[in-house]
Amino acid sequence: MDLNRRAFIKAIVGAGCGFAARSLASTLEPVTRDLKEASRNMQPGTVIFRSVNGTPAENLTKVIDLMGGIEKLIGSDDIILIKPNIQWWNQGAPNLAALKTFVDLIMERPGGFKGEVVLAENCHRGPRPWESTSSGWAHDFEINSDLSNVSNYNELTRIIKDKHKVRFSARHLIDVGAGNKRVYGPPGGTGYVYCDGSNGVPRITCENGEKDSNYRATIMTYPMIKTDKGTTVDFKNGVWEKGSYTSQPLRLINLSALNYHSTFCGMTSSIKNYMGISDLSGGSDPQKGGRLIKDYHNFHSFSFDGSSPGPVPGMLGAAIGTFMKTVRKADLNITTAEWIGLSSRTDPPVAQTRAVLASTDPVALDYHSAKYLLFPNSSLSIHNPDNPQGPLYPYLARCAESTGGFLDEKGVEVKSYDFKMKAFQKNEELVISSPIHWGTNPKAILKYLALRYWKGR
Repeated sequence: MDLNRRAFIKAIVGAGCGFAARSLASTLEPVTRDLKEASRNMQPGTVIFRSVNGTPAENLTKVIDLMGGIEKLIGSDDIILIKPNIQWWNQGAPNLAALKTFVDLIMERPGGFKGEVVLAENCHRGPRPWESTSSGWAHDFEINSDLSNVSNYNELTRIIKDKHKVRFSARHLIDVGAGNKRVYGPPGGTGYVYCDGSNGVPRITCENGEKDSNYRATIMTYPMIKTDKGTTVDFKNGVWEKGSYTSQPLRLINLSALNYHSTFCGMTSSIKNYMGISDLSGGSDPQKGGRLIKDYHNFHSFSFDGSSPGPVPGMLGAAIGTFMKTVRKADLNITTAEWIGLSSRTDPPVAQTRAVLASTDPVALDYHSAKYLLFPNSSLSIHNPDNPQGPLYPYLARCAESTGGFLDEKGVEVKSYDFKMKAFQKNEELVISSPIHWGTNPKAILKYLALRYWKGR
């Protein structure tokens, strides 16, 4: 329940005013003007599709309709990999009803569907993530399910499996450091491929351009998956059968939530969701390991120093942009923003923005989501996508530089349908500002206030 003004003040006073402001300090350097200009791709054609003020199922269905219908997006024989982010629960994961609706649309597409849908996620929660109550697989949702008697992703996938049988699989991608194995191609079975140039695997790296102690490099990693139907899926190269790759189409759907992340990263949504594809063995801190193999960092320790900025701003976007360019880029990015977290991925304060958005361009989608949904509700400087000195803009810009994505609204068209008005929205109506649900946890409220009045970049 929301706090009224008196209860709000009482909660803050009761919690005390002591927090370590220095823990919120940022050492991000400004992004250069050259990078800012280089991030602007002026080739026209990017469209963001939105639906607002319907139920999650209605909004998801409407967005797909605006794109021409599911039969235009998905072929009858496709293998569909859906990548959600389930490291967290509540607003920290995609809305459960929206995901179920999307799977049902695929399975029931006009003209039939003979392919498979695979829900694949690495939430980096150890060797048995489906048992982890620190993830959205096993932790119950208080909000953001919108399905009767469905409280988490374990329950959701069981329901989908019961309905669609062998055509649906749920796959937990486990880091090599948590007990998975390293493989070099489909003959090695399931596991992770490390692109370090050994055993016939290409060497695909991303470097931060620094020298001496600030120099870092990472390599691309990707999974080998086997479905319940026995289909072998090479995430990079496609479907493998009887010793060779087939022509069966493989589609990747990037299905994300929209939330606060941290003072050093800013926001979690479409781009950052790729970290749940990559192997993050070695941990997040380069000073405490952080290595995949030899001198190669994982994506997190390449970009950041644990829970602090790394030596070069925006390297998360550079690494993920390299992945999109050399391994696989999603065919479609969908953001379910029924609820958005203003200063946490699981706790209030939250805003119910009641939206679903989609685009083939994850940079344009993340920029739009930050500018028109997250920043207007949080009012946190770390969520301002137009601030080159903040944590969000640099990684959007680096990703745009690598992929040709749009960081300039002049090249983006928005088609947004409003269920409440039963009409399409005009450009001046795109900002979604919702009442804040504060919750009753004084520490959570203080955290938001600390971020709200934080004077860092």
